[in-house]
Amino acid sequence: MTKLGDLLDLTRIDSPNGTENSGGHDLVYRATIDPTFTIGPKVHGGSVQMLAAKAAREALLDLADPDARAALEGVSAIAIASDYLAAPDPAEVDVAVSIVKRGRTVNLARVDVTQGGRTMVSSTVTLGRVDTGDATYRLPGLLDGLPVEPADDGLSIDDTALGDVMHLGPALDMVLDAATFAAGRGEQGAPVIRGWIRPKDAADQPSDLDWDFPVLVCDVSPPVLMNLGMFGWAPTVQLTTFVRRRPAAGWLRFESSTQEVGKGMFDEDHVVLDSTGAVVANSRQLALIPHRP
Repeated sequence: MTKLGDLLDLTRIDSPNGTENSGGHDLVYRATIDPTFTIGPKVHGGSVQMLAAKAAREALLDLADPDARAALEGVSAIAIASDYLAAPDPAEVDVAVSIVKRGRTVNLARVDVTQGGRTMVSSTVTLGRVDTGDATYRLPGLLDGLPVEPADDGLSIDDTALGDVMHLGPALDMVLDAATFAAGRGEQGAPVIRGWIRPKDAADQPSDLDWDFPVLVCDVSPPVLMNLGMFGWAPTVQLTTFVRRRPAAGWLRFESSTQEVGKGMFDEDHVVLDSTGAVVANSRQLALIPHRP
């Protein structure tokens, strides 16, 4: 069975496969993306961004002087801005990384995910240390009424038609809130979808997975357009994710929503909480309206 950690298995290489934009990068990794991490035939955007975040952290360590590595303890991606130029296929990809800046508080990397000699996703990754302890202020009412663990009437993607399109089920447990997923009832409603998610068999996953898993969660919801009766592939144009803290043990809760749906594009926001109610990550993306004949 494919595990979530398998996606983050990076091998450092010297000769990219015909990668036209590999020149000038500090180093290149290779990864193999399993069909598990796809939406329809193409790789899930949040999975690609999680891979970019891991590669940036890995490169920062690999390129550091041995004496400087200890100072990088606890440094990980805290912001990832990705431009989706094309949708990768589930296959080998090269991940080329340049460290743009090293600093005491903030480091900056450029990460290009390439396939077949073509740049598919280009990201800027900011690396630093996430927050710890209690928040000074938190907006009241975040995910009000959504229990810490899935409700009895929750809709598992493994048990719905979504599983035919979202293939992430073997790698993670994901349950949608029936009250907000109107499309699951064959109805229309507000463009807001809530749910719960965690890595499948979390105890068997790499110990550092929670550094990067919140990045994937920030793009995990079905498009909120489904609640408006609009179905089909909604390609991401740009996705920016902020990682706020390492999650506490247990299920993560998420909410996706939109501020406006236009004729050709819409925005979609994610907020992700852990079992303590702390904000783990949040994101905003610009995506295209599904094509309708």
